[in-house]
Amino acid sequence: MVKAILFDMDGTLIEVQKSYKEAIVRTVQYFVPTVRREDIAKGIKSLRGISNFNNDWDASYYLIKKLSGDAPIVVRDAFWNQMQGVFQSFYLGSTLYKKAYGTNSPIHIEHGLIEQETPLITEETLKNLEEYPLGIVTSRPRFEALYTLSFGFFPKYFSLEHLIALDDVKHEKPHPEPLLKLKEKIKADTYFYVGDTIDDAEAAKLAGCISIIVGGNWGDINIGSINELPRVI
Repeated sequence: MVKAILFDMDGTLIEVQKSYKEAIVRTVQYFVPTVRREDIAKGIKSLRGISNFNNDWDASYYLIKKLSGDAPIVVRDAFWNQMQGVFQSFYLGSTLYKKAYGTNSPIHIEHGLIEQETPLITEETLKNLEEYPLGIVTSRPRFEALYTLSFGFFPKYFSLEHLIALDDVKHEKPHPEPLLKLKEKIKADTYFYVGDTIDDAEAAKLAGCISIIVGGNWGDINIGSINELPRVI
């Protein structure tokens, strides 16, 4: 029986507390300067267990509305677009922002938070999984996914042909489209999807994958660390 292992990126393969999650904090504080970091951090943590908050731009919008006293309903309106530009300024920094979008960032940031990212998975873990086909399904834009995956040991273990990013689909997780698209590229009898949120678990179920959730209790299998994966596979 051929087993394929598909991975989420953020919070699963990559530590994003100092990058994406910090970008949420700074974006919320940019628009709601009076809010405390602790309250934003609590809000971020609570959204892991609520469906349809896989996208950090939507999470930022929601928290801005909620913490400013407005109705916390996500609408991709003109303000959402403005907020996204601010978020991306913090996350990418001005140089990468211009490379990604071809325009100057709304606010000048010398060094983007993306530079703070580090692997959560060890090379030893990936070596122990080499016998299985591996792939990545992420809600990152492809530019950001490729940037982070170009460093360290990731190119040795992951083929870019087996990467599905935000740009590749019409629907984000928890919709199953991203996982189904990767299943078309990787032929196997059994698919595991390793993630860290309830949206990852729901997407896996809808796509006919076995979900393995790191640090949560929403999966078919729940583990405390991504590096426990060889044991459970």
